[in-house]
Amino acid sequence: MKKFRYSWLLGLLGILAVIAIPIVIFWPSEGKAAASPWDYLPQHPVHTDHSKIIEGPFETPQDVTRACLECHPDAASEVQHTSHWKWQSEPVNVPWRDEPVTIGKFNQVNNFCISTAGNESKCMTCHIGYAWDQYPPKGYDFDVAENVDCLVCHADKSAYAKGGYGNPADGVDLVAAAKSVGVPTRDNCGGCHFNGGGGNGVKHGDLDESLYHPDEQLDVHMGKY
Repeated sequence: MKKFRYSWLLGLLGILAVIAIPIVIFWPSEGKAAASPWDYLPQHPVHTDHSKIIEGPFETPQDVTRACLECHPDAASEVQHTSHWKWQSEPVNVPWRDEPVTIGKFNQVNNFCISTAGNESKCMTCHIGYAWDQYPPKGYDFDVAENVDCLVCHADKSAYAKGGYGNPADGVDLVAAAKSVGVPTRDNCGGCHFNGGGGNGVKHGDLDESLYHPDEQLDVHMGKY
């Protein structure tokens, strides 16, 4: 009987240990609060107000780019090496070709929009380059630095818009647009990417104007942080 009583106590202690040990291990500690996502973002220099720097006048949009390059001499070259500008990927190897090929809307069927050839006037309202009307189809010179449109990514959207063939829309005040430049915002990016294919949400199922001011249920990154 005495032996049975001790066995019962040992069993009870074992059960209590099985319950208590996980509680002790996983009980939330009063450690420091979780790091803020902002702690991991790169620190950018404070933007310089250009309203008192830009003088003009500018007869052409290329004149604006030339003015930008006086202080930012590498900016155009940096853009020209991106898929944003080239509309092509870096060369990749594919099993059905002997030589590397590039992939992008410049040289392939472009899903909903099919092809830019023949549609340059409308399609190039979103390409970050000027003067597509001065080149034949598929003959655009991607090496001309002054054709890089600095304003589409940096100007205040209330002061600048693109028109046909990648040129500024009629009525744009180039001096006012250049004076308004700043760090790109969702308005700059969304103006093209939210309206790809000719309208809000037409081309990209996951990009539309609801992302201008989303809540965290729609986009936890832009809506919460």
